[in-house]
Amino acid sequence: MRTLLLFAAACVLTGCATKRYVRETVAPVNQKTSDLDKRSAENATAVQALDDKTQRNISRVDEKAGAAEARANEAARLAGQAGTQAAQAGEKAEAARALAEGGVARAGKLEKVVADLDKFRLASTTKVFFAFNQSNLNDDGKKDLDALARSLPPRYVLEVQGFSDSVGDADYNYALSEKRAAAVVRYLTTQHKVPVYRISTLGLGKEMPAVGGDPREIRKLSRRVEVKLYTPAE
Repeated sequence: MRTLLLFAAACVLTGCATKRYVRETVAPVNQKTSDLDKRSAENATAVQALDDKTQRNISRVDEKAGAAEARANEAARLAGQAGTQAAQAGEKAEAARALAEGGVARAGKLEKVVADLDKFRLASTTKVFFAFNQSNLNDDGKKDLDALARSLPPRYVLEVQGFSDSVGDADYNYALSEKRAAAVVRYLTTQHKVPVYRISTLGLGKEMPAVGGDPREIRKLSRRVEVKLYTPAE
């Protein structure tokens, strides 16, 4: 009996010692775990704050980069516009140069025609009129050319000059006046067998408008081709 009591007491004392040991051992661990959790929470908060700050900085950088890109695009657009304007200016200068050279060439051609005509005298002038912006011969024009062809002497030279009214671009009117003169030459050579070597052709555009008082009538009379018949002076 005594032995049983001693054994029971020993078990109680052992159990109490185990619980105390557990408390003394686990409690610091729990405290450390709590401290670690607290630090983890603080670190998480700090990391979140840093992440928010980083995102704000990134947003500001993106805004500045976007503004810089917009300025660069605008600068590129202005540079392209300036380049286009420079190219257009160059084209206009080239067109002006070509127009001037064309005027010189036409003047030289007219001078040559006049020089060749020194040996002839002007016998008659036939005028053929055209509709606005047209280079096709009408029936009246064909009749006038038929009458001219029937009156041609054995020796002669024809000077065919095309004209236009004042409406439109100068180069376009030069081309139109040349088409009108070509239509007259084509009719005389194909319908009346007039030799091409007896004809000189010149398109003068709107440089020599008809003379008159009413502007509308002047434009109508300016859309013409003059066929000048020259015969030997002697």
